[in-house]
Amino acid sequence: MPDEATIEVAGETVALLPERALFLPGRGTLLVADLHLGKAETYRSLGVPMPEGIAEESLERLERVIDRSEAKRVIVLGDLVHCEEGMEDPVIELMARWRRRVSLPISLIGGNHDAAVSIPRSWRIEDDGEGRGLGPFQLQHHPRPVDADFDAGDPVVLAGHLHPVLSLGEGARRVLAHAFVVDPTQVVLPAFTPFARGARVRPDADRGRRIFAIAEGQVVEA
Repeated sequence: MPDEATIEVAGETVALLPERALFLPGRGTLLVADLHLGKAETYRSLGVPMPEGIAEESLERLERVIDRSEAKRVIVLGDLVHCEEGMEDPVIELMARWRRRVSLPISLIGGNHDAAVSIPRSWRIEDDGEGRGLGPFQLQHHPRPVDADFDAGDPVVLAGHLHPVLSLGEGARRVLAHAFVVDPTQVVLPAFTPFARGARVRPDADRGRRIFAIAEGQVVEA
């Protein structure tokens, strides 16, 4: 996977992938966050024009990165879906068809958007509750608060929720690129959905914060 960025976190190799996913090669585990399936349908129901194919693109990209990484399982770090109003029959059937084709285990750590939604049984999504441990990591939806205590030996958090982006370029050429935020105590993943912009981030050497942006299909450190 030549376009990835490989770093070491908590003594383990971590691959930051341009598909907006994180791979733990030693565990065969692929992590993604914030798919927000049904978000476009929700906006359309409110009269907001939305492009077609957003959920389809997300699932096609997820399938490609599963195949490319040869992952053995996928864990979604929250917000698999957007809200109950967006769970229309086409969305439910789209994911059900995808799961008939992509059969590896997938589990979900509940995010704030998942809380009031009934995940269809046809999706075959395991429930990981609000978080779970995985070796030296704690997997959860919300990042660790900036002022939270961290002691040697505490697990490093892998999270989503913030939809981090980095501003690249200037003037009319300025774009917001999806980004991974790597802090000493946690890694925050970019939103997997293409229809999301969130917290603007930048490197901070004093705090040990590194930013890896996705630009032109590559993951590069800012």
